[in-house]
Amino acid sequence: MAIKLIAVDMDGTFLNSEKTYDRPRFEKLLDRMDEKGIRFVCASGNQLPKLKYYFKNLEDRITFVAENGAYVVHGDEVLLSAVMEEEMVQKGISALQSYSNVPFLLCGVKGSYLPKGADQKYADIFKEYYLNIEEVKDLHEIEDEILSFTTVFQVTEVPDVLEYLEEKIGGHLSVVGSGFGFVDILLPDINKGLGMKMLQEKWGITVDECAAFGDSPNDIEMLKQVTHSYAVGNAEPSVKAVATYEIGDNDSTSLLDTIEALLAE
Repeated sequence: MAIKLIAVDMDGTFLNSEKTYDRPRFEKLLDRMDEKGIRFVCASGNQLPKLKYYFKNLEDRITFVAENGAYVVHGDEVLLSAVMEEEMVQKGISALQSYSNVPFLLCGVKGSYLPKGADQKYADIFKEYYLNIEEVKDLHEIEDEILSFTTVFQVTEVPDVLEYLEEKIGGHLSVVGSGFGFVDILLPDINKGLGMKMLQEKWGITVDECAAFGDSPNDIEMLKQVTHSYAVGNAEPSVKAVATYEIGDNDSTSLLDTIEALLAE
């Protein structure tokens, strides 16, 4: 069956270790996707402005499943904005502060918010992934609609963080590891798979007509939502376990090679 939708995770999957990709080759592939009526979806834990930055001047031709599925945008149309109630925001703040003094971001529709005076080491890490970070004195007085929280730990500590947060707020919020030591908190049942399902229903595309690529646990629901699922070679074992195929790592040409092969079918 011909492919009608191709979705890619960004960090660790579509992007190489230098946070770049072969843009000239991708543009040619995107032209071919447009000619064939194939939808290209960027699905990431990153916020929308950062994703649009990666695809500058191409963003109108791409659908974005941002914030791990909490914010889905096609052109000028917002298809999903999974905003947290104030009570949930406060639960998230309390849980993260009770675990450790590691800084975290509140990610909203208009921007991202970091406590003033946060350790510069963490601020620098966050700035690699978020463009419009605003430092605030009081996290409880942010005037924005909050979509998610994100924080980062040593990779080896992530299982303990997930276990603690799941026990603390798992009945109210969803906690997920996003790779590279990042931990995200969202509304329950919000994930990339939900974003994929929404797009499939909107466009009348079946799971058999979709392909997706990922590397981290926050990609699992998306990979399960398509028949043609690909884990890159550097993917975590849990991701490889659910993917139908394994390809080369994110520093190879394997992902674009695979897309080109899909377009030739």
